[in-house]
Amino acid sequence: MKPIKLYLSAGLLSCMSLAFAAENAPAPDVDITQLLKSRLGDAEVSVAQKTPAEGIYQTSFGSKIAYLTGDGRFVIVGDMIDLQTQVNLTELSRRTVSKNAIDKFATSDLAIFPSMKETTAAVLNIFTDSSCPYCKKLHEEVPELQKAGIEVRYFPFPRGGNRGPGYQTLKQVWCAEDRAAGMDIAKETAVGELPPGTCENAKIVDRGYLLGNEVGVTGTPALFTENGKKIDGYVPYQNLIPMVLN
Repeated sequence: MKPIKLYLSAGLLSCMSLAFAAENAPAPDVDITQLLKSRLGDAEVSVAQKTPAEGIYQTSFGSKIAYLTGDGRFVIVGDMIDLQTQVNLTELSRRTVSKNAIDKFATSDLAIFPSMKETTAAVLNIFTDSSCPYCKKLHEEVPELQKAGIEVRYFPFPRGGNRGPGYQTLKQVWCAEDRAAGMDIAKETAVGELPPGTCENAKIVDRGYLLGNEVGVTGTPALFTENGKKIDGYVPYQNLIPMVLN
């Protein structure tokens, strides 16, 4: 087998030597994430998996994908690209991590705008904040996505957490009997009154915020396709539709 060449982007790459004595470095037959775990504290670190690159193992913590040397001493945070196939191996892993996390969130806990076609062509997951101007602009174009056969699923993500300007409004939306109608009111595409955000479902807003942080959401709107591909920020529907359907 030919060796796989790796490209580590300078803009994304950081390499840290974990400051431990050599005698503390784990042997290859034990958990090589031990030093990383001790450095990160409470962060959950996944079991290291072999990569196509000899002597390099992949792990993850939070929303970050990282690579460890076989002795567990050095960690590389960045993108691994196979130059022979031009495949970004890190991006594929990142999508899988995001998809698995998002799929655990029950659809019954979301605000859903179904496809207007008989058969749903695709699903678009959107982390949104009612106080975000570009979230409102994207929401105005949701009917165009629905006409194209795309089902839009909204996840609550108040910027700034429980101190964010949209936190209370999102709780009100999630307490509405019809969340889609409530979202229309919150995004000012419809007129009406929202209920108090004091119901049991208001807790979903906090869960949505935690999930967003888990999958690397740093601003809204943050979009994820069915396979976990992340699309940052507002994209006009004319450009967004082919990105979701392809």
